[in-house]
Amino acid sequence: MIDSLQRHELLCVRPEGWRRALALCPEIAAREHVADWVSRGWPVMVRRFLPADQPELIPVAISLPPSSARSGIALQLLPQDIGQRLPAVPLKECVELAPAPWRQALRSLLDLGERLDAPPAVFGSLLWQKLTGLSYLHECSDLDLIWRVKHSRQALALAHAMAAIAAHSPMALDGEFLLPDGAGVQWREFLDGAQQVIVKTLHRAESRAFETLAC
Repeated sequence: MIDSLQRHELLCVRPEGWRRALALCPEIAAREHVADWVSRGWPVMVRRFLPADQPELIPVAISLPPSSARSGIALQLLPQDIGQRLPAVPLKECVELAPAPWRQALRSLLDLGERLDAPPAVFGSLLWQKLTGLSYLHECSDLDLIWRVKHSRQALALAHAMAAIAAHSPMALDGEFLLPDGAGVQWREFLDGAQQVIVKTLHRAESRAFETLAC
């Protein structure tokens, strides 16, 4: 199951899974921060493996709001502790939660996704505010987006159009293009004709020749 998962994927955790995950967590203090999360049944997000992680367990994280004493908590789960794999949350479902000054840029991004057949999904602060109802966004928040791309022409067109939108956006525009094999590339890597790009997978970050990217 682990190899079928992708970074940023949302997972619901079974109650017994939470107990096992917290028992494995070396930070006793972290367990206190997770208690409310567990009681509300909020999901976790798949993250990249860290050097200290156990390879047979699923690496996940929760992101806590700025008012918390810490920004996030990394955990690991047994495969059988996953209750459900959730679909990505589309940007179009989160527009009303975003600060008012962002709205025009969001509409431009949604129009771009429709035009190039790549509707954006959210992660980061906007996602967690949508999922939990807690206050994550502030005046310096970035907008983090995921775009699934099918081929290099689409990725290049998206990147250049996003750069034009970002130049006039009130917020920083961050995020990744997800390639067909599930690897992620920061969208700005497609702008400058780089011969090598940094590609992130569940297991590592690595440099790949641009011409070998599976898109």
